Amino acid sequence: MALELPYDPSRDEIFWRTAVANIHTGIDNFNMLTSKFDIESHHRISSAGSCFAQHIGNWLTQNNYSYNRSQLNRDEVSSFAFGNIYTPRSLLQWFVCSDDELSEHSVYFEEESGRYYDLLLPRAAEAGYQSREELLAYRVLVMEETRAQLAQSECFIFTLGLIETWNDSKGLCYPSCPGVKLGVYDSEKYKLKVFNYQEIFSDLSELFKQIKVVNPSIRFVLTVSPVPLTATATDAHVLVANSYSKSVLRAVAGAFCQEREDVSYFPSFELITTPLPEDFRYLENRRTVSEKGVSYVMRHWAKSLNGKRTPEVSSIEAVCDDEMLDAIKKAHSSEVGAQLTLIGDSHFGKLAKSFERLGQPCCGGMVMNGSGFAQHKFSLTTDNDIMVPLESAESRRLWLRIVNNLDSLCSAQRQSESWVLTNIGLQTHQTVSMFVRWMKAERPDRLNRIGMEDYVEFFNANMRDQMTIVFRLKEFGFRVMVISDTPFWQYFEESKEMAPLVMAYMDAIEYVWQQMGVEFFHAARIFNEEISDPMSYASTLVYSDGSRDYFHGGDRYYDWLAEKLLPLLKE
Repeated sequence: MALELPYDPSRDEIFWRTAVANIHTGIDNFNMLTSKFDIESHHRISSAGSCFAQHIGNWLTQNNYSYNRSQLNRDEVSSFAFGNIYTPRSLLQWFVCSDDELSEHSVYFEEESGRYYDLLLPRAAEAGYQSREELLAYRVLVMEETRAQLAQSECFIFTLGLIETWNDSKGLCYPSCPGVKLGVYDSEKYKLKVFNYQEIFSDLSELFKQIKVVNPSIRFVLTVSPVPLTATATDAHVLVANSYSKSVLRAVAGAFCQEREDVSYFPSFELITTPLPEDFRYLENRRTVSEKGVSYVMRHWAKSLNGKRTPEVSSIEAVCDDEMLDAIKKAHSSEVGAQLTLIGDSHFGKLAKSFERLGQPCCGGMVMNGSGFAQHKFSLTTDNDIMVPLESAESRRLWLRIVNNLDSLCSAQRQSESWVLTNIGLQTHQTVSMFVRWMKAERPDRLNRIGMEDYVEFFNANMRDQMTIVFRLKEFGFRVMVISDTPFWQYFEESKEMAPLVMAYMDAIEYVWQQMGVEFFHAARIFNEEISDPMSYASTLVYSDGSRDYFHGGDRYYDWLAEKLLPLLKE
């Protein structure tokens, strides 16, 4: 059976590790952020939008693109004289509203100076106008220039900025609340308006329809400003209001671009807001939230509960997404019928790569995270599938590939010449803590004198299903070997106190497997006996909270392990 994957393993840009985590943000460029259509320097380009749009216009100008720059407002780098346009409605109203509708509440006369001020175009003439007629005449020029710029443009770049605005009784949008910079605030006349998704989408659709009337062949580029709100007029915290605003705009931009071939999206927002490598809230893969990040969130959560309780944040396993993605790619390319099958967690994903480097074909590797096995995220079956992983759809697809490989070996009656390597039942970063909790609950009087019988009872009570998977593989006639976890607990300051218990756990599970006739390779013990410079084999991963990865080894360790195993597999 051919293994079908929902993700194309040849496309690096769709996987977080290869497309984001491996990019040195600020130095390297993200790859394949391609537009739907080419924009060349000779193409006539216009732009408008929030304050971030000026950066786009400035770059186009400095890099000798054919950028349409407003001649009416030379103080800003924009194609039009509107100043900052924060919402689609703010630009749309100039195309669909009559002069009377636009001017009813937006012209402010200051008695002290005797000057007229334009509340819709506050930066066009900051010193004001001598008459209302002069103000309105300038608006005519602005719209004439706008239509002329669009008519000769091959591309229009629009930067979405906000969903909050101030409306008057006619529904006109103002760039800032009247009374803040110009005019007088009247709560009966000016109201806060927070646009929702449907309104933004509808306004954007109508705006682009109006622009197409001016220039039917024009194409569009949408982007979302990464600049946070200066302030919010809602009751929400500005952090929450900003996230909501950007989320609505990004959702509209995404849906709008998917519906139209003449609209492309450029990820200004994503490029600025993507987590940096040194962000304490994430681990090195910039996707898994760090323990410090979780603590930071939960500290706020506790405060939001009026301080009635402080949640305890446990140490949570960092999901090894990178190994899972590599396993998916490997499963897609590997052939059924390999005589060596690996079934395990992220350790086995790394071990599979080492076998490949040594030229040893193998099937499988990582199936689930360690927690998937330790926390019983699988279901035993009574058929040849043995079990069904429940951690994720990806783990089930990986397991299907392994089952197909084992089935092909059984059909060819090659079990006796085939090896299955596994570490199911180890997962010491999870199981050792589980054992300690079990001892505290079931045998608290024996905590200071733990013996082999305690481990055996724990295995019987908590690890029976995990061990059943391994034993069923042996019953099918395969040569099965269980591999211990790594020895690096003892070499790190933050984990060395647990090291004796981890080693004792591995010694105990070795004893149990030997009693059941299953071979066990105690990699940790053999490593300690043979290697004089252990830290050169350790993982160099440092989490963003400063802690070290003492669960895994480095590539050198797994290469050592593969080299130790190969002669045994050929006996």
